[in-house]
Amino acid sequence: MLAIAPATSDQLSEVLAWLEREEAESGDGFYCKRDVIEQSFNDGEMYCASCGPTVVGFVIHTVKSIGASIDILEVQPAHRHQGFGRQLALHAIGRLFQRGKEFVTVRCAPRSSEPFWRSLGFVTLMRTLPQRTDAEVLVLHRPAGPTDRLNELP
Repeated sequence: MLAIAPATSDQLSEVLAWLEREEAESGDGFYCKRDVIEQSFNDGEMYCASCGPTVVGFVIHTVKSIGASIDILEVQPAHRHQGFGRQLALHAIGRLFQRGKEFVTVRCAPRSSEPFWRSLGFVTLMRTLPQRTDAEVLVLHRPAGPTDRLNELP
């Protein structure tokens, strides 16, 4: 069973260790964003998904005046394609909407994440300039009615 909760300092260390390994092995991942991850942890904006004692994924977000953004969501490579990312995303979205945020944005980097976010109902907000990055910026507006119905998202 997946448990999602605010990250602990031990979980932060575990996440940074597997991100460092992932970068060394494949050149991919978010270890290059470790400063952002650590700052989000310090700000209380990092949540981890665990199966037993193992952290299988994490999400960090930024709360803004009327909206919020999901800045990074990653599942450990060995635990992908099991629905953990979807559960983690829905948990983050639900939490942000319950806090009264009107919308949640996400920048699709890597670009291969775009179909995942679109499957959750995100739509194009804007396309960034090609010379800066080819990442699409997507938005999901808070649905009308109670936010406890978020598990009914597409």
